[in-house]
Amino acid sequence: MLPKNYQILHKRLLEKFDIKNLIQDELRLLAYGTDASFYRLIPKLVVLINSAEEVKHLLHHANHLSIPVTFRAAGTSLSGQSISDSVLAVLVHGFKNSRVDDNGKIIQLEPGVIGSHANRILKSYNRKIGPDPASINSAMIGGIAANNASGMCCGTAQNSYNTLAGMKIIFADGTTLDTRDIKSIDNFKLKKADFCSELLQMSQTVNSNSELAARIRHKYKMKNTTGYSLNSLVDFDDVIEIIQHLMIGSEGTLGFISEISYNTVVENPFKASALMIFTDIGEACEAVSKLKSFPVDAVEIMDRAALRSVQDKPGMPQYLKELDKTSAALLVETSACDENALGQNIVKIAGVVKDSRPEREFEFLKDKSEYEKLWKIRKGLFPSVGAMRNTGTTVIIEDVCFPLNKLASATLELQGLFKKYNYTEAIIFGHALEGNLHFVFNQDFNSHDEVIRYKNLMNDVVELVVQKYDGALKAEHGTGRNMAPFVKYEWGEQAYDLMIQIKMLFDPKNILNPGVIINPDQEIHLKNLKPLPAANSIIDKCIECGFCEINCPSKDLTLTPRQRIAVWREISRLKTEGKYSDRLQIMLKQFDYSGEKTCATDGLCATTCPVDIDTGKLIKELRSDKISNSNLHIANFIASNFSFVLSVIRSALRIVHFFHRILGSTFMQQASLLLRKVSLSAMPLWNKYLPNSARSPRKSNSKNAELSVVYFPSCISRTMGLPKGSSQMYNQTEAMLRLLEKGGYRVIYPINMNYLCCGMPFSSKGFFNQADQMAEKLRIELEAASKNGEYPILFDTSPCVKTFKDFLAKNGNSNLHVFDSVEFIHDLLIDKLTINQTHETIAIHPTCSVTKLGLTNKLIKVAEKCSTNVIIPEDVNCCGFAGDRGFSYPELNESALYNLKSEIEKHNCTSGYSTSKTCEIGLSLYSGIEYRSIAYLVDKCTDTVAMIVE
Repeated sequence: MLPKNYQILHKRLLEKFDIKNLIQDELRLLAYGTDASFYRLIPKLVVLINSAEEVKHLLHHANHLSIPVTFRAAGTSLSGQSISDSVLAVLVHGFKNSRVDDNGKIIQLEPGVIGSHANRILKSYNRKIGPDPASINSAMIGGIAANNASGMCCGTAQNSYNTLAGMKIIFADGTTLDTRDIKSIDNFKLKKADFCSELLQMSQTVNSNSELAARIRHKYKMKNTTGYSLNSLVDFDDVIEIIQHLMIGSEGTLGFISEISYNTVVENPFKASALMIFTDIGEACEAVSKLKSFPVDAVEIMDRAALRSVQDKPGMPQYLKELDKTSAALLVETSACDENALGQNIVKIAGVVKDSRPEREFEFLKDKSEYEKLWKIRKGLFPSVGAMRNTGTTVIIEDVCFPLNKLASATLELQGLFKKYNYTEAIIFGHALEGNLHFVFNQDFNSHDEVIRYKNLMNDVVELVVQKYDGALKAEHGTGRNMAPFVKYEWGEQAYDLMIQIKMLFDPKNILNPGVIINPDQEIHLKNLKPLPAANSIIDKCIECGFCEINCPSKDLTLTPRQRIAVWREISRLKTEGKYSDRLQIMLKQFDYSGEKTCATDGLCATTCPVDIDTGKLIKELRSDKISNSNLHIANFIASNFSFVLSVIRSALRIVHFFHRILGSTFMQQASLLLRKVSLSAMPLWNKYLPNSARSPRKSNSKNAELSVVYFPSCISRTMGLPKGSSQMYNQTEAMLRLLEKGGYRVIYPINMNYLCCGMPFSSKGFFNQADQMAEKLRIELEAASKNGEYPILFDTSPCVKTFKDFLAKNGNSNLHVFDSVEFIHDLLIDKLTINQTHETIAIHPTCSVTKLGLTNKLIKVAEKCSTNVIIPEDVNCCGFAGDRGFSYPELNESALYNLKSEIEKHNCTSGYSTSKTCEIGLSLYSGIEYRSIAYLVDKCTDTVAMIVE
């Protein structure tokens, strides 16, 4: 039960919030109490916020009751900034609006916009936001600004502080300020006259103290996010400018940024990169010093340990294994507005670097696919250390900054500290142009001796950075909890006292993210350490960074992959310790729905996971563990009588379709809702896009064609036809067959096709043996039909081809050449067709399987061949239909596609295309337009007679 003052807050929040957005159950409090850091706090209350009005309401009452509030965006913070043991306010559906002004030179963003999404909006203007953190594909603007995150190309000139154009702020007492609105500014100055006066007095005091002012200016010549942005006091004399620049890097401790406007920067379209190898760190750093004044966008330094950590990964250059033990590398990127200018940059850079005597010849690569291979080396460093750590340990990444002219000696001394404390796996890399180094190592916090080892290491690091080199303890990751004890040591007493005054002025009751940045506890960085117990080998390497969350269809409904892992780790810990307590039983019960039932098991989480974890595999395994004998018998019966089961499903679809035609959509929807309610959600929910049964595929008319293809229509496309009111005249299998005939193919079906299945309906529910049995039957039939791989094999449903390819890979080599429909159309068919391009605006949906198969670009190219106006709706990943889960748990599908209709309407799309029948049902339902197979689009846009191919 909540403490009394929290109960009062909860009651007052109900005046503005839906009760479902006020979370206090055991499971989700734990789930939200984790970020990318190595700390864990469990909040007493989680509040899901969607609007500035809700934030004001929350802060007004929290301030009155003196209850601390921590705001959280994506939770990719590395220093413990986004966790709380009080109220955790989490951004959800809201705060995602954006607006571009002045032809792309300014962009207004709400804090829930993901950094990479902002750059996609700006792409057509050849511009981008300045900050470019490594987490930009997951991190939200609110966190990027609040931490003053920078990145590889950003440096200090293009960070949030230096590209800020304005912001909207909500202060601790609920007062608001829009720094780009004169009326708002005047009202604020009138209402907060004492506040403004005191802040201006602080600025005057600092500027009258020449030694302190000089100290502040010196500290911000380098990358520095330790403490508050004191440079605002010497950079500006306007109180509004001081306020908004203090908000940058304040980590939610001074107020809430409800909107921010950036002055955008040029994104040059022509780029090139080169990997340069040097004999040692000293030689590499000498080259960096020379490159500082040349046209380089990024110079990433990597020590030998860093290169060694990735040298055995697929796709890495062979010569990495042959380097000397002292070697170091620079990864250099340059860009320009045109190819000629890029060439000139390359000549200049190559000339200056060759004077530094690199160990190997290097080449600037201009082709994106080629230079991205080099960047895979750099981007693979952090996960490489995380992936090789022992179970139960955590991976720690710190970032410090040294004066550039002392970078070489500082790096060598850092390496010496790792040897001193026996961190043998530690690696060093970083943004060399700024003297910004990251160091990564694995840490065991499960024993007192290990905690002391970490403590001693960090004490020595602090001494090295501050005392010896006068650097910055935090260059871009923010102060958080792990450097809060050392802020005073780095800045000195005068500057630290200023920071305390700033905190007290903005937040006199200390309710905004207390303990972060300002913390008197000198050992807070050693407390509230996150446990990472062994839970399952599938997930034990998870570092809880949250990069997976952007792709998850259940992220706004129940749990994300990171949260599923955090909760399952806790459940496993309780089980291991034999504590079959009420808490464990409650969490198991809640996990059944939140963790297992509403997981789509699509595997998209693995595509952005630094250590390639597919949380869906864990959920499938858990489903398998729970299979009862009766369900096992049912699965065996279905596998053994697959053709009969499909005929029963077809009959059921015909009956439902008949009643749909007679009774209409409204009656069917209401009746289905009633049945679902009466059955306590056991009955699947019908929707108007549930199709009629499909006719059996006809035989091909192209018997004498020179080309042959084996076509395997999936059991879904053999079973499901068209919904009532469809604009199509024929089933998906017929559309595909027409296309193949137009392309001059003789179509071969596998024998006993009605008995065949890829096995996916079984594996998704945990029936792994039955899935393998079905896949093996299919393999045998496809080998026979294709003459052991002589003919290509076409699947018309992406999840099926992904499942079958995974089966083939798991079970050894195969001569079969299996193609997804998109892949086959793109590679082997479309050039044989005459395309009549339409100007209709169409939407395409890359399914999870298309994404994982790496076919998204081919889907786009096929669609663009057929239409001049192709869009992929923003912020729509997995549709959440997940086979049949869209009928059993329709709320998953609805949550995943919450903004699809608005995107469709914004672009005036008239039709949609994808590569999975069940996904298309859900997409149609929540878009307002009919989605269908991409085969329909190509068929519609091609002549009836194939081109003559010589």
